Amino acid sequence: WNTGRSKRANNSAEIVEFRWTLAVRGVFAHVLSPAQLSLAVKPPGCRAGILFAMIISTALVVSTMAAPPTHIWSAPLSLAQPAPVAPVDQSVAPLGQSEDMTASASVGAGWTWQLRTNLKDSGGGRFSVDRGHAHARARIGLRKDLDLVLGGRYQRDNFSWSEIPAVWTSINTTRFDASLEWKASQQLQIFGGGMTRWAAEEGASLSDGFEAGGAIGAAWAFSERLVLGGGVGMRTRILDDPLWFPIIVVEWQIAERLRLSSRLTSGWANQSGAELVYELREGLDVGLAVVFDYQRFRLSDDASRLSGGAGGTEALPITAFLAHNITPRFSVTAYAGVTIYGRLTGTTQGRNETFASNYDPAPVLGFQGTIRF
Repeated sequence: WNTGRSKRANNSAEIVEFRWTLAVRGVFAHVLSPAQLSLAVKPPGCRAGILFAMIISTALVVSTMAAPPTHIWSAPLSLAQPAPVAPVDQSVAPLGQSEDMTASASVGAGWTWQLRTNLKDSGGGRFSVDRGHAHARARIGLRKDLDLVLGGRYQRDNFSWSEIPAVWTSINTTRFDASLEWKASQQLQIFGGGMTRWAAEEGASLSDGFEAGGAIGAAWAFSERLVLGGGVGMRTRILDDPLWFPIIVVEWQIAERLRLSSRLTSGWANQSGAELVYELREGLDVGLAVVFDYQRFRLSDDASRLSGGAGGTEALPITAFLAHNITPRFSVTAYAGVTIYGRLTGTTQGRNETFASNYDPAPVLGFQGTIRF
């Protein structure tokens, strides 16, 4: 439920900073859920959303090809500028918040609420969830054309149930990431990295909720205004087959104050999306964001009929946001919207899915902040 943007450098040659998005249900990913990307047979999800995303992504490519030729970007494809975020990122970039590229480290935190809504397919019941998170990131220059980016994130999801026995309660998730970025040429950048993740319900062993994965890809700067790229990633899943997922890189400066970005991602198939950002004035932005959120976690032995199994959540919220750079080093964002698609699943230790339910649209609101050093 976090989203973000970057800001172009203020120099004679506009140097585009780019981010990568692994697309599982992003606007440019043909909206495929992680379940649909695996070999297991799962519910089909939102077919209308798939069609819409295909139309949008096709229109983007066609409009880019039809545009008048522009000079090839002559500046190095370098991340030694505002917002040092690795293509294989450690945490979803803050919604609408720019970052100072001279920074070598940053910390951030936020809270999101999804208000109470009705389950559709489980014989009734209602639930709500709130999420708090904190993250940190640091960049280390190994040599002129090679950077190492390290990061970590902790989040806690608190579920509240009514008119139905609690399926699970509070979920703790910890993740550590490391990635390398190689600036192979003025236009080409190659990136790759790995992650480890532990996600478990309170009362369950974190070691039982272990997952790991890796990703690799590349991006090419076609001009000052357009960067495209892609790659592939893989991660293990608790009580499920490994998940292979595509990586889509799109950074498009549509106009001087308007930008479209598909980099809203954690890099590991649990969050991906796109945003449209308009700069009202220096340090103040508004925008719209779509982010697909996918979580999987180990359940405790007290989780009723799913004792010791695994739980999963999928959500597709659309939010409007207002982001303000209070100082060059401190940004805050407030956002509100609605989850237009959501699904909960529960799997036993024998890998049998015994609980599954979509839920009605639900209001979403939250805030977050980032400090850069």
